[in-house]
Amino acid sequence: MVNRKPSTGDEIRQRILEAATERFAQFGYNKTTMAEVARDCDMSAANLYRYFHNKLDIGANLACDCLAAKRELLQAIVHQNERCAAERLHDVVLQALTYTYEQWADNPRMNEMVNAICKERMDIVEEHRRGEHLLLVELLEDGVARGEFQVVDLDDTATAIATAITAFNVPLLMPLYSLGTFRQRAESVVKLMLNGLRKR
Repeated sequence: MVNRKPSTGDEIRQRILEAATERFAQFGYNKTTMAEVARDCDMSAANLYRYFHNKLDIGANLACDCLAAKRELLQAIVHQNERCAAERLHDVVLQALTYTYEQWADNPRMNEMVNAICKERMDIVEEHRRGEHLLLVELLEDGVARGEFQVVDLDDTATAIATAITAFNVPLLMPLYSLGTFRQRAESVVKLMLNGLRKR
């Protein structure tokens, strides 16, 4: 008889998150119940509540993981210091778009979870925005130091850039166009931004 190693708390939490992701994608966040997620994990609802307080707590954890993964991708680009700042800014915008599109465009039911997070846990969204803002400030500052960019107010300019690329970062907008169309529009916006940033 083979003795299986008991699952750790982290492994159980991950199994719950994976099961919830599948159910949210198939049936929608609104129609999913904690009891159904528990059943998918072969556990009791009471046991499930040991790991997550409610369905919103599960959704919040999924959102945090997704946004953290996106921020890590963007951070890796920003830290490619052997490349010019203009190229990195271009890639940050296009990578953010591609990640958002691939995560959400083909999962319209998952947008129910996005709506719930935006309504009930804006703190998660704001924390992610602050993180991306700091990355943009870092990139702009490096561009100025290299003599590429001319920026008077780093914070204000980073905020302006974030505002200009909002349409490429909102999951609920992803079903509106193909990725190709979004990329064309993102390229145009980046070109406009770089024309304004370049040192004269």
